[in-house]
Amino acid sequence: MPRIGFLLNHDAVHQVMHSIPAAFELARRYPDVEVVVISTTEAEAGAVAEIAAGFPGSRVKCQLAAPPAIATRFDKLTGNALLTKRFGVLWHHRELFRSFDALAVPDKTSLVLKRWLGADCPLMIHTFHGSGDRAGGFQGVGGFDFLLVPGRKYEQRLLADGRLRPGHYAVIGSMKIDHYRHAPRPRLFDNERPTVLYTPHFDPKLSSWYKWGAPILDYFRHNKDFNLVFAPHVLLYRRRWHISTEGGLPRLTPPVPETARQAENILVDTGSTACVDMTYTRGADIYLGDVSSQVYEFLYRPRPCIFLNRSQARWQNSDDFRFWHTGQVVDSLAALPAALACAEAEQARFVEEQKLAFDEAFALSDTDAAVRAADAIVGFLAKEKGQ
Repeated sequence: MPRIGFLLNHDAVHQVMHSIPAAFELARRYPDVEVVVISTTEAEAGAVAEIAAGFPGSRVKCQLAAPPAIATRFDKLTGNALLTKRFGVLWHHRELFRSFDALAVPDKTSLVLKRWLGADCPLMIHTFHGSGDRAGGFQGVGGFDFLLVPGRKYEQRLLADGRLRPGHYAVIGSMKIDHYRHAPRPRLFDNERPTVLYTPHFDPKLSSWYKWGAPILDYFRHNKDFNLVFAPHVLLYRRRWHISTEGGLPRLTPPVPETARQAENILVDTGSTACVDMTYTRGADIYLGDVSSQVYEFLYRPRPCIFLNRSQARWQNSDDFRFWHTGQVVDSLAALPAALACAEAEQARFVEEQKLAFDEAFALSDTDAAVRAADAIVGFLAKEKGQ
């Protein structure tokens, strides 16, 4: 019986919905395959349990592979700034991972198992975790044996870079969006004012939060024409320090001003389940952000977007900023009030670009992405076994 593992090994639960639905569909559709979901934190295990509730009687085995105590202590000392926990899990439980025929992961750190386990390493399958545009999302995937690609944007760019091999990938869409997109739109505030969702990234070189964040919150605190949801990337407040992949010195994560937490028209959420289950991207009226791929979850239903170019990036002809063509781009805080004031009026000229960007990002179809992923994994393993 083939044995397939689905590993969750991150600092937060934001990657769960990008892979685990496929595990449950695989178990449901292929009874001759043993499926094991491995969580590395209690929070991940809880998120998996919520998905399992939709598959009563599932044969999926769920287990916890906790990090070694020394890795946990080191992470506390460094404010989770490094990858100690993730590498600690992979090393400490390497015999468990050796027992699988294939291991599906939404992260890239797990590829170190190929070096540590050598010929005994299972086939490594990458599920991705979103469909952003920055170069980092496309790098480091060439070592995987099989890729579950969200849409043609990733397919075309990875083929052009030589990181995709025919027969070693499948385009499946988005498990997360398929799971949530038909859910009723949540009501975030008990009033009729438009709601702005501000989702700054954690990367200190590109994020708007480190220099502009506090003034933005203060602007909305004094402007009662809007509601504001401040729900940054969940990793922003999981780490005390952040190091940019673009270079530069580490930056201390700035605190959220207490005045913003107390404002009646501002909802501050730095890491609840609502940050990762599309509650805010479904419920908001206007998107305000910088380089987070969450904008693509927002664009499943076209609405106004405003992007904050705090880093003064030359974005117009860069594939890394493809999504900035779906809304207004402001280069200074002084330009933000005007952009907000005309957001609804300007939306008409961005609608078609938003639809195109979303369709390029996610190859949605009448068949759920989790089903397509399960079928693709089994087909790939059958081919590999036959070779």
